[in-house]
Amino acid sequence: MVTVGLAIDSMEILRLGIDGQLSVDPSDVETASLDFGLLTRGQPLAVLHPVSAQDISQVVKAVYGSNQVMTVSARGHGHSINGQAQTTNGVVIQMSGRKGGNKPPRPRVWAEERYVDVWGGELWIDVLKSTLEYGLAPKSWTDYLYLSVGGTLSNAGISGQAFNHGPQISNVYELDVVTGQ
Repeated sequence: MVTVGLAIDSMEILRLGIDGQLSVDPSDVETASLDFGLLTRGQPLAVLHPVSAQDISQVVKAVYGSNQVMTVSARGHGHSINGQAQTTNGVVIQMSGRKGGNKPPRPRVWAEERYVDVWGGELWIDVLKSTLEYGLAPKSWTDYLYLSVGGTLSNAGISGQAFNHGPQISNVYELDVVTGQ
């Protein structure tokens, strides 16, 4: 998860028509300002709870097309350290996204084809529960199941199963990459 320096009018970002929720709620901002271990703080202006890649794309596109310097950062379930998922004077994209009425899609298991479609902010425990309903399980997952899929894949996903099935990233068939274009 990378923080990218971008530009936008800070009020313009709040007027975007997205399906998710762009929050300036103090509790959301406070949560997004902390990293694991409480080592650093980065005070965002807003927190995006996306429900689709389109929500993320719209925010990134708006930030790129504006005049003020801001940053955008992706945050899963808050296990990053040293401020990797934080931003000051920008937007934190809360990839867990489970807030409000609209929510990102749950894991969708394709049992016959033996794969699962998963949102990047999904926890591995939820992926495992979804696949077990069909008598399946991921070939390689993290040793701590309360991490997000996107977070572990961003580090290749080295785990206890890697010696036998390769790292998690070697078992990915397809990724949606959001660039804001």
